[in-house]
Amino acid sequence: MTKQYAIDLAKKLYRDNERSYFVVNDGGPDDYRVVDKEEKNRDNLNRYVVFSIEVD
Repeated sequence: MTKQYAIDLAKKLYRDNERSYFVVNDGGPDDYRVVDKEEKNRDNLNRYVVFSIEVD
């Protein structure tokens, strides 16, 4: 999905679920996806994060 679509989806998921979400790049120019905090930490995706919205 595109970067902007992934960011909008992460914001919507955050509002609906009150959990942390991250948009990560999977390598291609329009290859983005939304992951939750557990998946980001488990798969060590920190270097691929281009947007985050987190709960305190």
